[in-house]
Amino acid sequence: MRYQNPQLLYFLFAIAIPILIHLFNFRKHKTIYFSSIRFLKEIKEDKRKRSNLKNLLILLSRILAIFFLVMVFAKPFIPLNKEHKPTKNIFIYVDNSFSMDAENENGNLLAQAKEKARSICKSYPTESNFWLITNDFLAKYNKSVNANAIENYIDEISATVYSKNLTQIVNRQTSANTKNSHLYIISDMQNSSLQVESLNIIDSTTTLFLVPLTANKNKNLSIDSCWVNSPVFSTEKEVTLFASINNHSDKNINDQAVFLELNGKQKSQQYISLKAKEHKTFSFTFLTDNSTMQVGVIKINDHPITFDNNCYFTLKNTKKVNILCVNKIDHNTAITALFAEDTLLFNFKNTSNNINFNAIKQQNFIIINELEDLSSGLINSLNVFVKNGGSIALFPPMNANLSIYNKTLKQLQISTLSELNISKSAIDKININHPIYKYVFEGKLAKINYPQVNQYHQIITTNKSNSIALLTQENKDVFLEVFSKEKGLIYLFNSPLESTYNNFSKHALFVPTLLNMATSSVRVESIYNTISSEDYFSSSEIQNNTGIVHLKNEKIDIIPTQKTHLGKQIFFTHNQITENGIYSIEVDEKKIDAIAYNYATVESATNTLSIRELEKWKSSIGLENILIINGNTADLIATITKTQKGKEFWKIALILALLFFATEILLIKLIKS
Repeated sequence: MRYQNPQLLYFLFAIAIPILIHLFNFRKHKTIYFSSIRFLKEIKEDKRKRSNLKNLLILLSRILAIFFLVMVFAKPFIPLNKEHKPTKNIFIYVDNSFSMDAENENGNLLAQAKEKARSICKSYPTESNFWLITNDFLAKYNKSVNANAIENYIDEISATVYSKNLTQIVNRQTSANTKNSHLYIISDMQNSSLQVESLNIIDSTTTLFLVPLTANKNKNLSIDSCWVNSPVFSTEKEVTLFASINNHSDKNINDQAVFLELNGKQKSQQYISLKAKEHKTFSFTFLTDNSTMQVGVIKINDHPITFDNNCYFTLKNTKKVNILCVNKIDHNTAITALFAEDTLLFNFKNTSNNINFNAIKQQNFIIINELEDLSSGLINSLNVFVKNGGSIALFPPMNANLSIYNKTLKQLQISTLSELNISKSAIDKININHPIYKYVFEGKLAKINYPQVNQYHQIITTNKSNSIALLTQENKDVFLEVFSKEKGLIYLFNSPLESTYNNFSKHALFVPTLLNMATSSVRVESIYNTISSEDYFSSSEIQNNTGIVHLKNEKIDIIPTQKTHLGKQIFFTHNQITENGIYSIEVDEKKIDAIAYNYATVESATNTLSIRELEKWKSSIGLENILIINGNTADLIATITKTQKGKEFWKIALILALLFFATEILLIKLIKS
């Protein structure tokens, strides 16, 4: 047994008071003997025994009454388990994602969540330490506050674009380095965002409370994405824009109107029908006007969930990629065939010895094909070219003189090559996380016929901090490595594009590799960005601007932070973008570009976890310090009280104290001495 107020047990010394009173009430009588009072003496002895018994019973009643009265204020309890201790560290997570804008018979879910959070605060002592956690992960919530401050924080909560899974929330609580804590999760338990199955361990001193809120089942349509099937845009040309729409409800939806707005005007409209749970792709075909950028939105009218009704986009005129291929003698037919025929996207030129150094500045991508000895002037021009954001691809020459070629590589400040290795090896690892290959493959890489390497030079990497392996052979040697150098990139292959060395130029992997090297050199951007906690953007229009970059719309004006990553200038918004729409990029108060932002549609599917599913998950992971509270606010408070205070006995102690005080009075009044 434990006590909520153990310091009050010192008042048990008050039991000594009735004992002292009882002792001092015993009087010593002088005995006087008379010869004729034998029967009177017997009566008096009998009364004395009855009086002593009465006094002892009164003393016992007073002792017990005082004892239980002290117990009332000390509040004894038996904890739920041996490890339980009352805590003053309370973490409250309020799910404020878009799905919490749904309603049930009691009203808005977010409003109910805030009310339950207030009830939790009132169920703990006012001197407790409170932390608030929301999907925004705001820095001001990192420190503990008192009950009054936490209620002010709760009042400020509003819906946000962000969502967090259960593991992230628990890690956030763990980062506070508090032991013996209570963590409350108040959420609609969206399976797609909360991802409870991701949590399989929790600190043994932390008790996790899941407080689910259930919304009414509503139909919901979402526009999941939009895209175009051509990377090339130009003015007054026909464009086909595709979009994906999803019916998340269990009912068929007929004749749903879908609108296309372009540059602020409605351009087109069509009606679509979807069966229950159906996903459909549709398209709009239209002519662009004579402006260099088209901004637009695809929209539907769907209620009550509205955050996924719009999909914004921007279409920008494509700039041709200037490519120069510097060859030793003859041009490479595979490289020429790849770039020379696509005149809409590439300005491609082959050259050998007569290199115009001034023309290098106008290039975006330079291929050094089997050129062994580069002049100092060319190396200096290439270093300046890379420093300013250009990209270079290097194919070593056949029968290379490595002392000369490695000298060139060292002057470019990249890795060198070893002597020729004539052992055969296949490429078996592709870095699909790198932008070059990120969008090339769908799903997992399985049963792929990889390129074969017959002979090669091993790449000797001295500085791995600025290099990344893109293609790796089965013997762990690197076939293609990329180096970040200031704003630009240098790609180094371990062998020339010759059949005696490898079959890479004849393999399907050759085309996306070289194409993505070339197009990434001009910073091809997506037609929209998705708002996320790690959001950043890039723009080819910013590369040569030295002024302060602003990202703005009618409501906000952001100065993003700039960083060079993989030779690319990127700008971080640090969670400041919270609304979808079109944002303009301005430098020195001049608009130079625009970016579309859309909400993530992860919560469009209204699949929530039921109490039964939560109980099943709890059983599967075998954690005892998880409680699921289903019911109204009164049930929540009762569970908190039981968990915080265990099984209390102060009420029983109060009844017993009153009972023994009443017993004392009855003994005094009714029993005669």
